[in-house]
Order: sequence, then structure tokens, then C-alpha cells
Amino acid sequence: MSNVFDFEQYKFKKDVKNQTQNKAIIVEVYITTVKFVCQYLDITYDHPVEYVTSDMELELLYCGDRDRFIKTFTAIITYWGIETGMENVLPPEEEFERFKTIGDLCIYIEKRVK
Repeated sequence: MSNVFDFEQYKFKKDVKNQTQNKAIIVEVYITTVKFVCQYLDITYDHPVEYVTSDMELELLYCGDRDRFIKTFTAIITYWGIETGMENVLPPEEEFERFKTIGDLCIYIEKRVK
């Protein structure tokens, strides 16, 4: 049996690679995190990296929608290939306490990627 190729994921990775040419992993983590956060928000930005900062509170961005945040988090860890037990990382009803800002989420991803 063959694997299904996800063209959207490929396009996403290619776009991120183009934006982070020869830059540190920290920049790539930040850009992918911001792009995924914006992908799952109701608000759309033409260039999200220019408008969204690492100190923005996730609960405010998501208007308290925990399910939408969990979808974002799942997409990010899938993108980076991070193995994690969701119940340990995101205890129910504590998602926004665990990750208060985009920066907190970036730090978590960066530690798992290195």
C-alpha cells in the first residue's frame, strides 16, 4: 500500500522554508507556530508573522475556544513530528494555563525539536 501525500502540508513546509532560509531553528519554530495559529483563527492576516507577536495571549486570540486551540496544537506537533501524550501536555481545561502566550508554545516546540 502506498502513503497518501499531503500537498497542503508540503506547500506549507515549502513556504516556511522559503521564509526562513538559513535562519535558526528558533525562527522556523516561531513562523510555523504563528502560521498554524492564524490558520485556525477566525481572523485572517495577509502576512501573519508581521501582526502576531510572541507575547499575545492565546486565550484571547482563540476567544477561549479550547477545541480550536487543541486542533492548532495537534497540527503543530504533527508538522514537527513530535511524539507526545496529549493528556500529559494538555490536561483537560488547562490548555490556556499551560500555554499562556504564543511564546510559551514556541518554547515548548523548540525544546522538543532540538
